[in-house]
Formats: sequence, C-alpha cells, structure tokens
Amino acid sequence: MGITALIVGIAGGLCAVMGIITAVEIIPAVMPQLTWMFWFVLSAILYLTAIAFILSRGYE
Repeated sequence: MGITALIVGIAGGLCAVMGIITAVEIIPAVMPQLTWMFWFVLSAILYLTAIAFILSRGYE
C-alpha cells in the first residue's frame, strides 16, 4: 500500500499545482468546468486517499 499511497499523493500534488496554474491564469482553462476550485478539491480528495492508504497498512 505504500507505493499506492505514493502514487496517489503525487497525483494530488500535481492537481494542486494545476489548481495554482489555473488560479493565476498562466494557461487558460481547458474546459469551463475545470476551475481552480475543482483542482484543489480533487487534490484534497487524493491527499486524504493517500493518508488512508498509508494508515491501512497492517501492523505486524
């Protein structure tokens, strides 16, 4: 589960970066539905999922 948490965490970080890029309008939004709020909420969901994957590792 550690590798899965790493992959999901990196995806969350990339979504946060995309949210910042969209918020400061470095590049225009590809689709009107993909606003900066969408990217930040998706990033938060992915970070929480990564935390869940890390904590779900069994203790031996």
